Amino acid sequence: MSRPTVRPAAGRYTTGALLVLAWSCQSLGYAQPVDLLQMLSTGGLVLLGGVALGWLRPPQVGLTAPQAMLLLGAIGMLLGLMVDSHATPLGLLASLCGLADRNLWPMLQLHWELLPWMHAGMWIGGFAAIPLVRAMRPTCRRQYCVRLAQNVACSAWMTVGMSAGVLLSEYLASQSGARSPASMLGGMFSGMVWGMVASVALYRLYFRVRPMSERAAV
Repeated sequence: MSRPTVRPAAGRYTTGALLVLAWSCQSLGYAQPVDLLQMLSTGGLVLLGGVALGWLRPPQVGLTAPQAMLLLGAIGMLLGLMVDSHATPLGLLASLCGLADRNLWPMLQLHWELLPWMHAGMWIGGFAAIPLVRAMRPTCRRQYCVRLAQNVACSAWMTVGMSAGVLLSEYLASQSGARSPASMLGGMFSGMVWGMVASVALYRLYFRVRPMSERAAV
């Protein structure tokens, strides 16, 4: 298969790959029948996030930089989580998240302390997108080719999104009484996807607003 054929195919099936990774992540904490509903909810959020990301970026470029970053970051996240789960059982982690201060900054700190390899894996995977995208599209336009500053911003948004997703999942679980490691992992993965969506939306807004500000300054 030639490179021009690989790029559109990779971009088209990225959402499906994310869905498989999300369910693989949740399967690590699957323990009760209600977890099936959690997995379906996560699948819906991931699919919606994939659609939103595809709408924000033109499909004609094939595998976009955000898709590559999100896909590789998700793989790194899952691998790191498997390492962290040996040091801190997922059941204990879910309990700690449920007892933690339900604010974003304390949750971020707790995740960094308990899941260091998960975060390292996500960031390393995201950075791996820089050489990958440039190798696949050597002549890509500036706004479509991932750069270091863009990568750091997107990775930071994904990190924040993971903690925000856990906060939301913990709130919903407290209302339904269905708290479990699977719900926590689903919120974490969904939050990572929507953190990328938020980052790309702001990045697109910047490229729209900057020309207008430059014309106003003339």
